[in-house]
Amino acid sequence: MARDLVELKTRIKAASDIVDVISGYLAVQSAGKTYKCVCPFHDDTRPSLNIDRKWQNFKCWACGATGDVFTFVEKYDKVNFLEAMAILAKRAGIAMDEAKASPQDIHKSRLFEVMKWAQVLYQKHLLESDVGANARKYLGERGLAGASVRQFGLGFAPLDGDWLFKQALADKVPAELLVEVGLLGERDEGRGYYDRFRDRVMFPIRDVQGRTVGFGGRILPDSPYAARGPKYYNSPETPIFKKQEQLYGIDLARHAGSASGVLAVVEGYTDVIMAHQRGIANVVATMGTALNARHVAQLVRHARRIVLVFDADAGGTTGVDRALEIFVSQDVELAVATLPEGLDPADLLAKPDGEAAFRRSLDSAADALDFKLDQLFAKADRSNVEGVRRMLDAILGIIALAPQVPNQAAQLKQELVLTRLAQRLGIELRTVRGRLKELQLERRRREAREAAREERTFDDGPPPTAPAPPPRTSGAAAIIERQLLQILLAEPDLVREAHGKIPPERIAHTGLRRMLVELYALHESGIPPELDNLRVRLIDRPDLAAAAMDLQEVGRSISERPIYFRKVVEGFARVRVDDETRSLKQQLGGADMDDAAKLDLLRRLQDRTREAG
Repeated sequence: MARDLVELKTRIKAASDIVDVISGYLAVQSAGKTYKCVCPFHDDTRPSLNIDRKWQNFKCWACGATGDVFTFVEKYDKVNFLEAMAILAKRAGIAMDEAKASPQDIHKSRLFEVMKWAQVLYQKHLLESDVGANARKYLGERGLAGASVRQFGLGFAPLDGDWLFKQALADKVPAELLVEVGLLGERDEGRGYYDRFRDRVMFPIRDVQGRTVGFGGRILPDSPYAARGPKYYNSPETPIFKKQEQLYGIDLARHAGSASGVLAVVEGYTDVIMAHQRGIANVVATMGTALNARHVAQLVRHARRIVLVFDADAGGTTGVDRALEIFVSQDVELAVATLPEGLDPADLLAKPDGEAAFRRSLDSAADALDFKLDQLFAKADRSNVEGVRRMLDAILGIIALAPQVPNQAAQLKQELVLTRLAQRLGIELRTVRGRLKELQLERRRREAREAAREERTFDDGPPPTAPAPPPRTSGAAAIIERQLLQILLAEPDLVREAHGKIPPERIAHTGLRRMLVELYALHESGIPPELDNLRVRLIDRPDLAAAAMDLQEVGRSISERPIYFRKVVEGFARVRVDDETRSLKQQLGGADMDDAAKLDLLRRLQDRTREAG
């Protein structure tokens, strides 16, 4: 990472006192030499979050949340490290462009600016122009209040085919940028530009930071274009808008989701707005697509329980099957709610008792597996073996599509799912397990056949070689590796000495090795190898950045760190000798060799034994 970005981060942190920053989010009170407040990262009823101005960090003694001012903003606002830097830079009045961002980042910033310009323009046209009267009437008929219209930034694109283009000319906004974000189209043979959105209510689609990244346009019912185009028309894919990842309303719903532990997913823009208008703020919508793993990755940053809300007539769609597949493969509690009377959420919420009815639907949502089983039970004949077999294959066929995640939590979840399935269907668990393995094997064989066909069609050269197995490490080596990083992160001045004594190749744990490599790189660049600067180099690995902070906290609790460091270096030497001794013993006992080779191995083994002694 460029030195400029490291220096910018240092300036931002120096200008962002942690007590002052957290006071902007929460009610902070003095507690002697430190400060405290209610922890926002768990259901805290008493002030458990301790804030230390001296060390510029925080720690919750109840849930274990810990970190510095950047970490707090990351966790509270659910953003990554660079985004947290931008938030704190804006608060401190520091320009982020001083970091000499990449051309791609600069270009994206221009696209965000263009979208903000368009959103303000559309909204002003809706609220203030005479031609926006029909759009205002339509929104009123849908039950959307003026406060909600302003909160969600709704606007209006007039009927004129070049209204936005003329506004861009007047405001000197480059037309090519508006083409790139999907607001203008180019006429044939370079004959100018035209507006893509016409006579539509404009719903800004915002990312988690509240930046407009796209638009959804709803054609007015009496528009002359109503019969010629889709009712809803979304922005195309752009460098800042990915339809398969975006969630409408996430910027306004995330805090409510964090507080309640639940996020509800509906299907339409007005469904989301009406829910928020009726005081149910933990509601978002997908962009007309089924829930996918990328959506879930965003949702679980804010809540552990996700409720999919279906119209009563839509409960049998493939969305439920996709939800079940995600339920099995993702670390998330996924439930399905069906609304009464076949109403969509907006219509239900508009009723006098709509808020209570909608909340009841969310509270009574069934988990994805039970919901699917209930669907099958309602249709299948369980009185014969074939009916039960079909139900079993219908569920296992979906589970077999889920990617295999090799960790104990995922395996435990799948085992619990199979156990519940066996109980509901009255089948032995081993039979269910066996049938799932058969279906998974069939899937792998099918995928292998398809891959073989593709390889024959597109021969890009020899197949890649298998990855090398990870280096083996003893328990002692694993402990000494952690101790090294604990000391170096707590005492950065020791990195220079470690650099000459412990090469990164000696670290078997890949995460710890990456940390050491980056600390050495900072040292070699003349940049202080401190945790803050390391975090800049670990932007792509927020998990490692968080682990580094935990390691530093342990290291700070160690007294006489330079002396401890010498013992760690000695420990690496002992581990090396032990590993080499073990290897020599294995060679002596494992292969046929001549006497000279045996004598050489014995001599080397004696040398290592003397070293160890």
